[in-house]
Amino acid sequence: MKALLGLSLLLASATSLADEGAADYRHHTMEAIGGHTTAVFDILQGKVPHQAHLAAHAGALADMAAIAHTLFPEGSIGGNAKAAIWEQPEAFAERMTAFQEAAPAFRDAIVDGGDIGAAAQALGQACKGCHDDFKDE
Repeated sequence: MKALLGLSLLLASATSLADEGAADYRHHTMEAIGGHTTAVFDILQGKVPHQAHLAAHAGALADMAAIAHTLFPEGSIGGNAKAAIWEQPEAFAERMTAFQEAAPAFRDAIVDGGDIGAAAQALGQACKGCHDDFKDE
């Protein structure tokens, strides 16, 4: 009986640590996305002379957008994530889909010579749309 109780406590503790780890991992990954996004807009606004870096940042954003939806498992509430993510899963999924579409479209505009301004605007709107309702600043 003591062994069963000990195992139950160990599993509960491991689950709690896993949830905390998921929130920490999400935070680090979303910070990386934010860093690339800030760098992109700094370049586009002429704040820094690194046009040659634009494709690298755009590629990283497209790659990160592909995994972003996996960063919010049930029970990983914490960090800057609002509970609304899990309370309004359909609305959150819509916002995540917008990011998953905007980031590769932005990369493609950079690589293929498309309308970079429109693609950047769509990327910014996708990020803002999610942050407005689902992120604590």
